Amino acid sequence: MKQKKYYSQALYFMKAILVIIVIGVTFFIITQFSDKIAQEISIKLRKNMVIIEYVVNGIFGLIALASIALILLRGKPAVTLSHTTLRTNRFKKDFAQLKSYHPGKGGSEPYVISHEGKQYDLELSWFSKKDQKEIEAFIKERVATI
Repeated sequence: MKQKKYYSQALYFMKAILVIIVIGVTFFIITQFSDKIAQEISIKLRKNMVIIEYVVNGIFGLIALASIALILLRGKPAVTLSHTTLRTNRFKKDFAQLKSYHPGKGGSEPYVISHEGKQYDLELSWFSKKDQKEIEAFIKERVATI
């Protein structure tokens, strides 16, 4: 078997966009809240405490930007299968290194366990049902034969 790649559906792209929108809305709400806090503190202390608003906005802005960067850099889930290797965005393992395959149950993701006892999640829920079945069948076959 040559190398075969499987890519996630468009739903993953939609999820990333929605998460970015939620982060933006959350940042907007936090900036409004920090403005109110700065005004209240300024009134009570009779001093201009706008710096508090800038600091809070800056901290949450950096957190929001880091979150968005993480989402965008993480990439869409992909699985690449060859006769000897299983590769995802998170790991690359030879089938000889894998001890067992465990299918997903009740909404959980399927995973494989290496001979060292480490668990590797496959994140197959982002793939079409047809691709999920092909990937699972191939992994079952390769892990069972080695």
